[in-house]
Amino acid sequence: MPNTKGITLVSTLVFMFIVIILVSVASLTSLNNRRNAQDALRTSQAQFAAEAGLERAVARLWHQVLSEATSSSVTGYRQALERMGLTNGTTISSLFGQPQNLGDGSRFEVRVSRRDTTTPAGEPQIELTVVSTGTLADGTTRRLQQVFRVARAPFPFDYPFLTNKADCIFCHLEVRSMDAFRGDPNPNDPSTWWRRIKVGVLEDLVMRDEQEAGIVHGSLVTRGTVRQQYSGRLEPSTRYFTTLEPGQTRIRSATPIRPTPADCRQPSNCATTQNLYYNYPDGSNLAAFGNRYPDGELPDFFPLPIPDDNNNRLIDDAEWLDEVQASLENRNENYFAGSITAPARVNPSDIAWPGGSALQTLDSAALGLSRNNVILDGSVTPITLSGTVFINGDVVIRGRVRGSGTILARGNVYILGDLTYDCGQGSTPQACDYREPSRLPQLNLIAGGNTLMGDFLSIDTFTAENLNLLQANRIQLPMGACRANPAQPGCGSGASVTWQRDPLYRPNLTLTEVTNFNRSELQRWLRNNAYRPRFYTYGENEVYFGDGCEHDPTRYSSYQTLRAGARVHTCQGDRSLGSVTLSQAQVNAIQSRAVRYEVTSSFFDNTSLKQLWNDSARNRPAGPLRTDGLLYSANAIFSVIQNGRGYNLGGRWDLRGALVAADTGVLAPVKLDIYHDARLRPRIPGGQQAQLSRGIWEVVGQ
Repeated sequence: MPNTKGITLVSTLVFMFIVIILVSVASLTSLNNRRNAQDALRTSQAQFAAEAGLERAVARLWHQVLSEATSSSVTGYRQALERMGLTNGTTISSLFGQPQNLGDGSRFEVRVSRRDTTTPAGEPQIELTVVSTGTLADGTTRRLQQVFRVARAPFPFDYPFLTNKADCIFCHLEVRSMDAFRGDPNPNDPSTWWRRIKVGVLEDLVMRDEQEAGIVHGSLVTRGTVRQQYSGRLEPSTRYFTTLEPGQTRIRSATPIRPTPADCRQPSNCATTQNLYYNYPDGSNLAAFGNRYPDGELPDFFPLPIPDDNNNRLIDDAEWLDEVQASLENRNENYFAGSITAPARVNPSDIAWPGGSALQTLDSAALGLSRNNVILDGSVTPITLSGTVFINGDVVIRGRVRGSGTILARGNVYILGDLTYDCGQGSTPQACDYREPSRLPQLNLIAGGNTLMGDFLSIDTFTAENLNLLQANRIQLPMGACRANPAQPGCGSGASVTWQRDPLYRPNLTLTEVTNFNRSELQRWLRNNAYRPRFYTYGENEVYFGDGCEHDPTRYSSYQTLRAGARVHTCQGDRSLGSVTLSQAQVNAIQSRAVRYEVTSSFFDNTSLKQLWNDSARNRPAGPLRTDGLLYSANAIFSVIQNGRGYNLGGRWDLRGALVAADTGVLAPVKLDIYHDARLRPRIPGGQQAQLSRGIWEVVGQ
């Protein structure tokens, strides 16, 4: 029989040896886990200290620096950084001097480096790279890095149409987001709903009483009066519609509904989103609204593209040159320096479209410092734009545009043809897909004077539907010449009407709107003699306005000049509530304060401008006039889009961008479609607040 005691002993020893090994492994594992846990705890504690350093850096580099700045703009912030010794390309190795001790015995130290860059849109940006090192008493460290970016905050501009005074433009108007290019919204599918838009009117909106007044797919925000033209009733046209239900923030259906006005004089009326606001508050009347605008900010005053430092309502030499020089030196927060490449003619003696010839690359140094008048033609070779180009004069433009940037003319801008985006490369043009706005070029076209487009120069046709306006002798003459001899060519087609035996000759829409806005300025001066009126003139040094309250064109004899004995009516629509006869003393006082803006160009004569427009109109395919980009005029925009009369426009204008002008006299007799491109934001004075954004922090050492 085998010796079982020996086998048992060996088995026991083997088992005990295995147990000892297992216990040893378990002990070592436990010890390692404990050590790892302690290391992780210390690392976490060091990381908490480093995170505390990042937060303290925000307080120092953002809140404290901004409080020490002379303004809350990026420029003010940059200057405050420089006063603390942090200039572009430099590093402060210890932001707080000595390491900062925390209550648990840990400490942190912060290093910051500055590098000035630009945003993806090309605007100035300050980039601060912050490295915070957290350290424990036993020497455990954790190092975190985070990038702070300080750039200009976007102004909350949700207005595809913003104006002081709107006359005629609400005939056949439809305003909506570019979401509409993806199709109509489905009430049951939120992914199809459109972003709502807002139309802002700061002073006076006139709508035709019983005629089509358009649709706004969002809110109409007004601070002045909304009235019907003929009756004078203080309410919108009976044929004005919206698609926004009160309380909604998106457009869920394209079915038109009647608006439900909310008068903000009673703040509770405007506590939720509305589709028509009356008496919208300005920045000084927000206390009753919890110190915030009820539905986003509406500028207190019409924003000017270039600050009017002396408040004379003109762009003086010093104001202009300051902006240009600041842009060239890359210290202009509104307009960063850039260039334009296009077939161009500068101060040409032969005024004609360049077509595909005369390709030039120009910048603000070439065009903005001295007087220059420019023709830009993208009809053959697209205009390529990058950054801002200042032009110290008038600009004539048409064609296709690539790139992203701003053209800012000190004088007038004349859009004499289709002006659209091109998404091609090299010499190959390509139509753009407007369902993807983020991929589109961006054009900001700004006039320090006026913007004029379409057939603004042609005579009035009244009932002469078959008159070809592309022929000779179709250019509107100044008011003085037509008052003296209304039957001459250039004063209208004339037509016999049932209530008058003689032909009725009357000014065209542009000249009529000039007189309407001039009358409005006189009315305002009579209410406040400290007001500085802005008058428009057309081809002569005379200020004309209507003897009465009519807004539509009427016979030349019913218009008068600014002189003693002239009557200025107080109007409610086309109804007169009384009149004031101007004295010589009043005329002198008005003329001493008033400024004037000429609609026609001092360089490009009307015959040449009309020929440029005719050339474009003859050679375009049939369809609406097409314009892309932000059209921004410091004063007025005048436009007429003809229906027939030699043109193939069909009385339609398709604008994909935004329209911002102090005074708006526009007629598209069949349809004006504005599709809002929310990327395009006018440079609003006061809307230049610096904004901090923080990148994700990362571990860079321990």
